[in-house]
Amino acid sequence: MPSAFVTGATGFLGRHLIDVLTEQGWTIHILARDRKAAEALFGDRVRYIEGKLSQPTAYAHQVPEDLDALFHIAANTSTWKADAASQYLVNVEGTAALLQLATDKDVGRFIHVSSTSVYGIHHTPVTEETEKLGSTSWVSYVNTKTFAERKVKEATWRGMDAVIVNPTHIIGRYDSRNWARLILRHAKGSLPGTPPGAGNFANARAVAEALLAAFEKGKTGENYILGGPYASMYDFLALASDKLGLPEPKHPTSAFFLKLAAGVLSLRAAFSGKRPMVTPEEAYFASEVVDAKSDKAVKDLGYRIVPLEQSVDECIAYLKEEKLL
Repeated sequence: MPSAFVTGATGFLGRHLIDVLTEQGWTIHILARDRKAAEALFGDRVRYIEGKLSQPTAYAHQVPEDLDALFHIAANTSTWKADAASQYLVNVEGTAALLQLATDKDVGRFIHVSSTSVYGIHHTPVTEETEKLGSTSWVSYVNTKTFAERKVKEATWRGMDAVIVNPTHIIGRYDSRNWARLILRHAKGSLPGTPPGAGNFANARAVAEALLAAFEKGKTGENYILGGPYASMYDFLALASDKLGLPEPKHPTSAFFLKLAAGVLSLRAAFSGKRPMVTPEEAYFASEVVDAKSDKAVKDLGYRIVPLEQSVDECIAYLKEEKLL
């Protein structure tokens, strides 16, 4: 029976990975900051290791030797510059500590969940061969994910068996805090305008399956983009609106106006000390237009491209189950 250590297990993507590993009969150890909350989700399906990613020395002794895989999903996804220091601690130093842990514990393979944001903004389709511009980004999330990925690459040069996956936008079941927030705010009439961006929407379950496939079939040191259908934020919201019987979303907000407004709100926040309603980082992500191709993952990993309609259906069904809609 294969065994794994998983970070970020209680998150949106992590919950899907636990489902996939459970179905395949894995012995699963998870890093849990809040054991009670984790137990409410997983019960006796997993074994719990209490600790924080940023404090590896406090939990390393609990991690078994000779695990088959370490799936590193956890990350600080803050989109506010005030969290930059803690974001670096978790995303970069936390990843470096996990790589050392994997070496010390003789883990068979390290699967690192990065992001397509590390490639930056390109006006042509993004592939695994596209130049990564994230290290020079002013957005803390983007540059810390880039530096974390670089740590993994460097570890492979020293002999570690590691594979990197780069998901695009992810949508599906268990989502209530990511792109589902747009659906919820639109449904409640509190969305001031439709984001002007566009990108690829990956199905959460399909991404989790690809993480296992990366363990089984991925090539050491390689990147695999995990994307999906390309759509604008307006098209995404219009699809959700149609399924919920809601009015069509508002026309997309001008990217220039959105970024200008976020800049003004950020200046006010500098005096109040409170997070602005829209941060410049959020305006950046809401305005980006990137088309990423998943041909390599489809070929090497058997990655599934799921229709956006199905992913939105799964998300809405979950929101209704949780009585959020």
